[in-house]
Amino acid sequence: MYLTNLKASKFRNLSSVEVILGPDINVVYGDNAAGKSSLLELIGYLISGRSFRTSKHGLLVSHDEEQLSAFGEFSNGFKLGVSFSKKSKVKNVRLNGKNVRTLSEVAGLYPVQVISPESYHLVDSGPLERRKFLDWLLFHVEHSYSENWQSFNRLLKQRNRLLRSGPSSSKFNELESWDIAFLNSAMAIDGQRRKLVEGALSSSLRRLLESVNFEFSDKVSIAYYSGFTGDLSERLQQTRQSDFISGSTQYGPHKSDMRIKVDKMLAKDVLSRGQKKVLINCLYLAQTEILKRITDKDSLFMIDDFSSELDVLNQGFLLDTLQRQKNVQIILSCLQPDMIKPFIKEYNSTMMFHVEHGVISKEL
Repeated sequence: MYLTNLKASKFRNLSSVEVILGPDINVVYGDNAAGKSSLLELIGYLISGRSFRTSKHGLLVSHDEEQLSAFGEFSNGFKLGVSFSKKSKVKNVRLNGKNVRTLSEVAGLYPVQVISPESYHLVDSGPLERRKFLDWLLFHVEHSYSENWQSFNRLLKQRNRLLRSGPSSSKFNELESWDIAFLNSAMAIDGQRRKLVEGALSSSLRRLLESVNFEFSDKVSIAYYSGFTGDLSERLQQTRQSDFISGSTQYGPHKSDMRIKVDKMLAKDVLSRGQKKVLINCLYLAQTEILKRITDKDSLFMIDDFSSELDVLNQGFLLDTLQRQKNVQIILSCLQPDMIKPFIKEYNSTMMFHVEHGVISKEL
């Protein structure tokens, strides 16, 4: 399964879009601000329902326009459409002609990974980005994770709402009842995240770092921090008073982190900028590897600003590793196609697209 046809209008700075994509590698090139990133963002928005650049849907609609629309066809015959209106703030998604109620109904069909300049903050950023990294993979490889995650977040919101209502004897009793369900849901999330980090993700990352001769390959480790220490049930009891004061839940999976270390020191404090990029590339490649091994799903891997973020050695490593994984459609953007031609000569059906002032044209 791969994305074959893409049509769209009134998305960002792009003119009306109508392109046919290839199953292997698709190269989008052009000057800065020409619309390359917008095209990748459009594809991600269509398939996953989310932009990798902003959470505000209104910013995706072209200036002075009211509504965007996008439509895609896949090699297996699936047809997917999405539209968003700034006036009504309503987003509509249709799969094979039928309305879709939740994004998870379509997001799981064709997993999309994106490496963009923002992705290279994964090591230096706060825990939220690393939780998103883990949640993306668990959503695709663990059937029960999506339900567990939704249940936990619903319970967390309900618990916090109760905490903000202020303490009283009746509220303390009500909180104790809520905590039974909260604890069960939290431990389910915690167990799945920990199993992934300490098992498949750690082993895949180590192997990939060794294959690229990463200087600290034998010293890099990733460890899962639960968002609490000791017994969570006891923690919730001990902090009920202070939770009421703060109006929020202090401990639980919503505070968890994937701690990346080099010889027991945080990687962000040890590695150079270039070394962090190699490490992050390997983390995303490990995601793809695990996804393929566990689910055998086809997937889309998009790389924004390919040539400016990676040196020549790591450009080759990234594409070569993706090629060996098979059944991964690749879409990447760069300034000049000559920069990457040495790395794509082994691909049988490379498609080249030039973007200029928001107009996309296929290179013959």
